[in-house]
Amino acid sequence: MKRIKNKRTTIGILVAFFALTLIIGACSTEKNTFITRTYHSTTAKYNGYFNAKELIRIGLEDYRKNYREDYNKILAIELMPNEDDVVDFYPVVDTAIAKCQTVISKHSMPTSSKPSKKKTEHARWIDQNWFIIGYANYIRRDYDQALKNFEYIRKFYVDRPSTYTGQLWEAKTYIKMGDLSEATRAIQKLEVRANKVVMADIEKPKKKKRSKAKYAKSKSSDEDDIPELPKNFVYEFAKVKAMLALAKDDSQIAIEELRKALDKAPNKVDKARLSFILGQLLQREGDPGARAFYTQSIKKNASFEMSFNAKINRAVVSDLNDQAMIEELEDLAKEERYLEFRDQIYFAMAKVELGRNDRTVAKYDLTKSVFYSLNNPRQKGVSYEKLGDLSFEEKNYVFAQKYYDSSAKVIPETYFNFEVIKNKADKLANLVEDIDLITFEDSVQRIAKMGEKDREQFLKDVIKQIQKEEQEKKEREALRAEQMRKLQQTYAEQNQKTGSKWYFSNPKASKEGLEEFRRIWGQRENEDYWRLSKKPARIAFDFVENDTIPQDSLKGGADVAEKVAADELTVEGLLTDIPLTDSLMALSNERLLEALYSSGMIYKEQLDESQMGAVQFQRVLDHNIENEHNVLSAFQLYTINEKSSKAGQYETYILNNYPNSDYANYLRDPDYFIKKKERDALALKDYLRSVTRFEQGLFYPVILKAEKVIDEEPDNVFRKEYFLLKAMAMGQINQDKTSLLPVLEQAILEYPETDVAIRSQELIDLINNGVPPFEEFTVTDAELFSMDSKEYYVLVFLEEGQNGNSSANNVSNFNRDYFSRLRLTTSSQIYDKITSFVMIKDFISTSDAKDYIRDFRKTKRHIGNLMENELMFISRENFKVMLQKLKLVEYREFFENTYK
Repeated sequence: MKRIKNKRTTIGILVAFFALTLIIGACSTEKNTFITRTYHSTTAKYNGYFNAKELIRIGLEDYRKNYREDYNKILAIELMPNEDDVVDFYPVVDTAIAKCQTVISKHSMPTSSKPSKKKTEHARWIDQNWFIIGYANYIRRDYDQALKNFEYIRKFYVDRPSTYTGQLWEAKTYIKMGDLSEATRAIQKLEVRANKVVMADIEKPKKKKRSKAKYAKSKSSDEDDIPELPKNFVYEFAKVKAMLALAKDDSQIAIEELRKALDKAPNKVDKARLSFILGQLLQREGDPGARAFYTQSIKKNASFEMSFNAKINRAVVSDLNDQAMIEELEDLAKEERYLEFRDQIYFAMAKVELGRNDRTVAKYDLTKSVFYSLNNPRQKGVSYEKLGDLSFEEKNYVFAQKYYDSSAKVIPETYFNFEVIKNKADKLANLVEDIDLITFEDSVQRIAKMGEKDREQFLKDVIKQIQKEEQEKKEREALRAEQMRKLQQTYAEQNQKTGSKWYFSNPKASKEGLEEFRRIWGQRENEDYWRLSKKPARIAFDFVENDTIPQDSLKGGADVAEKVAADELTVEGLLTDIPLTDSLMALSNERLLEALYSSGMIYKEQLDESQMGAVQFQRVLDHNIENEHNVLSAFQLYTINEKSSKAGQYETYILNNYPNSDYANYLRDPDYFIKKKERDALALKDYLRSVTRFEQGLFYPVILKAEKVIDEEPDNVFRKEYFLLKAMAMGQINQDKTSLLPVLEQAILEYPETDVAIRSQELIDLINNGVPPFEEFTVTDAELFSMDSKEYYVLVFLEEGQNGNSSANNVSNFNRDYFSRLRLTTSSQIYDKITSFVMIKDFISTSDAKDYIRDFRKTKRHIGNLMENELMFISRENFKVMLQKLKLVEYREFFENTYK
């Protein structure tokens, strides 16, 4: 028994020794054996590729679940973090890159410190680790590095399916970089290679199976060694072609390739997204076939918001009749789970009504869209914009301005038409101001012409009317406020957390379950049969149609704070605005005529409404009051009616009443303004010559020239400038500076409220009051700071109450999570008794430092309120100068002027 036991022990030791030998041997990356290949391939797959891929997949799923897409635009075929959000993704992709880099360095066979010089690879899955590194850089928006990774995969692993994957993602990267020509070449080359694989498979005998790739790079390869295409290659390749077509704005090719991709899509999520995008593209082309794809997207369990937008779009682009579309949209509006989206539903209904030319109902739907838009400023702004467009088309420019103004105040500045809306509101604002002024002056003048008793009775009636309208307005506003309160309360009820203690009172599980439910089913009431869509709506608002213009867009022409309350109005108070004297009436007429001419010019020049402008110009003449706007209005009427018989009467009016005006001269000589322009050019040349003489010290000739222009050339466009030039020349030759006063005072008298008058007054003050005492000043040394450097620091200046050490630790944690690849160091520094900062180094270029500051300001994790502190970067050399010479203020100015 003892001998048997010893024998078993010896065998056990031998087996253990043999296993240990195998394990140790398997760890070698230089021996190409079955055991080493299996060990390193398995480790590369699970320790690197699998873990990193799962990390990125979970991160992307979480991002896509929480990201709110803009369904007013064509959706991206692949949703990736944008420039603003990618900083939060850094920890995920950097961890994935680090995992794969570690695996490659430890398990690549044979090991090579320089992959570009490596000639072969025996381990499987190493190529997939390289792909994950490129994929992570692609997500990170580091496209240059991603391109290098994908190019390496394509060139080195020519005997593996990953070579096609590398080339495919090269094309994707070129598209993201905007290099569409290179992307096109990459796709064309990949298509040639893929076709060779397909032809090779067709030509091979069916019984002969393709041998697996040997996973060793060979210097020469024939068609027998062509690797197979990777899984889902047809699907991915069609997507890339569609991405390129969309980047080139070629909808037809994009639709064709997306149809191919949809047929090969591996899961419902991808099918739902591609179906929706196909629907969008067909909708843009006016193809009613979009309805089928929107329906398909809904059936493939699209996300709640995508499903809703698919239903909205499906209703307005189908081949149904208009009434059927309206009914379909009304059914959506009745569903309480879509309460948050009613603004979009009513906007879609307005578009349908406009399609059948019912502008009244369309306006009503648009005002309802505005009403229901509580948390969607974009939709509210777009609805206002559409109302403005409708009013503009109807030539109701006053209402149009108010709508555009409301739109510009709520719509995001990123909206593609924001600047156009703002410009329309600004340009029409002057017209609205003029029309309000015309209305007011017409009214007060009409009242002023009444008899005293009639005037008093009229004002009493006006007060009663104002008080009545004010009361009606308060009632409408109270009703609208109550509607808004109910609407907001309903939103709150739908979004509040339930008090149910489910999952054994686990709040985390309850919260996650609620979020998952809402993601799939949207906002739902806690009621029976909640999955049924055909239910009567519990809440029905009696929408108040106050006016065509929603109440919150009406601002009025005067400051509300300056208005007297309606119940405090008196006849005596209103009489203060009535021009009852000749002087007040003259001022009223001046304001009225100026507003009439100004509004006429806006109609004619900006809005291309010559006839509406002519009405305003004619009103100026009809007042028959001598005014500077008479000749201007008559000339505008002449140009408007130049090709009709009416032009003669305005020509006669100008020649008889203003024979010496420029306009009369033009009527006598059509080349008058051309000649005047030539005279003005000569006058400029003479003036510049006089300025040059002044600079040369030839003061007497300058004085003589100035006196000649002032006395003999009243039409010289530079006459007022000659006053200043004469005064300055006299100051150079006269000891008594008071001799300049008559010239300066004459300039102010003849040209008040001009730059010359302001400057003349300044010189008069200097002569009368004396020159202020000389104050020393210093000029910043331009050579104090240098521009070029190979090393830069970022400084985070601390505010009062912020601890240096704890702030430095927080920044260090931030760097570890988001910028681990840069190997940054962090320290706390003191500049003086009141100023301290956290210093982060080293950055090799200003662009790296700028990118760091940009991302620092986007992320609150770890750093908290530090993201709002003052940040700037500084070179190592400039940092030394700043500390040694205490030139922080000067460097701030240098930084602002140089880098911002």
